[in-house]
Amino acid sequence: MKLTDFPELTSAEIHHIEARARQLRGEYIQESMVAAGRKIATLLRLPATLFFRRVA
Repeated sequence: MKLTDFPELTSAEIHHIEARARQLRGEYIQESMVAAGRKIATLLRLPATLFFRRVA
């Protein structure tokens, strides 16, 4: 087999690969959004923490 030879894939195999790629992409986006939400929540708590330390 040469480097330029590719195995032939059926239509069903291609659809399965695409579905798996969509699933993985969705999981990655979800994890990224959750992480971003946590970071934003942490940043929003920071000024409140600094303010209440000075008041107390």
